[in-house]
Amino acid sequence: MQESGSPGDAALATTCAVCGGKARVSFRQLEIPHFGRLMHSLLLCEDCGYRHADIISLEQREPAKYTLRVETPEDLNARVVRSSRGRVELPELGVTIEPAAEAQGFITNVEGVLHRVKEVLESCVRWAEDEQKRRRAEELAERVRRVVEGEERVTIVISDPTGCSAIISEKAVKEVLDAAEG
Repeated sequence: MQESGSPGDAALATTCAVCGGKARVSFRQLEIPHFGRLMHSLLLCEDCGYRHADIISLEQREPAKYTLRVETPEDLNARVVRSSRGRVELPELGVTIEPAAEAQGFITNVEGVLHRVKEVLESCVRWAEDEQKRRRAEELAERVRRVVEGEERVTIVISDPTGCSAIISEKAVKEVLDAAEG
C-alpha cells in the first residue's frame, strides 16, 4: 500500500456529532496494488475520543463479492479492504459482520479480520448474560484462534454493493454481486 503525497491529502477541523466537541477529519489518498486508488477518511474527536473511518474508491466500481478459502499461513496475509458498506462472512463459523449506520471501513489482512472477530467474541464472553451464550462465544473464539494457528480452515467472503471492498489475493475469487445479494 502506497500513500500519496500531499496533493490529495487534507485535514479539516469540524464538530463531533457525538459530543459537540472539537474534532478533526482527515483524508488520505492510497494506491493499493491490484485494486486502485482509494480515499481513506478518519474523523477523530479530541474531546470524547469518538472515531469513525471509511474507505471510498476513487474509481468507478461494480458491485462485487470476493471469496477466499484460508488454507495456508500465506492466506492469512491476503490484503482485505472493507468499506463501510461491505459485508464480511466467515460461513464455517456462522460469523457475519453486517454494514450498519456506524460501520467502519478498514484496510488490514485476513489475520487482522480474524483478530477483530476474536476481540468481539472475547467481549461477548465478558458481558454474556447467560452461561450458554458465554460458552458459545468461548467456543467461537477458540475456533478463530485455531484458524490463525493453521489448525482449522475457513472461508472469508466480502460482498459490497459499492464495489469498494476486496480481498486482494491470487486465490481470491471475484464475482459480480447481483442486486439480490447487495
